[in-house]
Amino acid sequence: MRNFSEVVKKITGKDTASYPGTGAAGGLGYAFLTFLNASLESGIKIIIDVTGLEDDIKDADFVITGEGKLDYQTAMGKAPIGIARLAKKYGRKVIAFGGGVTEDAYKCNEEGIDAVFSILQLPMTVEEAMEYETARKNLVATSYQVFRLISVLK
Repeated sequence: MRNFSEVVKKITGKDTASYPGTGAAGGLGYAFLTFLNASLESGIKIIIDVTGLEDDIKDADFVITGEGKLDYQTAMGKAPIGIARLAKKYGRKVIAFGGGVTEDAYKCNEEGIDAVFSILQLPMTVEEAMEYETARKNLVATSYQVFRLISVLK
């Protein structure tokens, strides 16, 4: 990709390879920015604006977020971190649930998520964990226990 971006830079005169949103997962962002003169905007910012999420967060006791796997990449600005940053603007506590939580997910704590929880109840394959009914049951069971703990601590 570096070689490709160097060739493109020579041809177009544009050096957009290190622009936010054009990295490893940003191939389309790079192409749109470089070849179509587009502008890039944070995906989570768009979602927050379109859904009116900020108004909901203002009145929330807790903000719940998550993704399939919580890890150091999450902490690099994925949606849960965007939500956590907005929640912290209003002093809200943020809980994140993930199908998996890696050893380096503590980076998410450093970026505004107060606590992370894996929803897996028993060992299973990724395919089993991603089945809708299994994922739903696991999320319900884990969130139930987390909020029982919160109610006991009040």
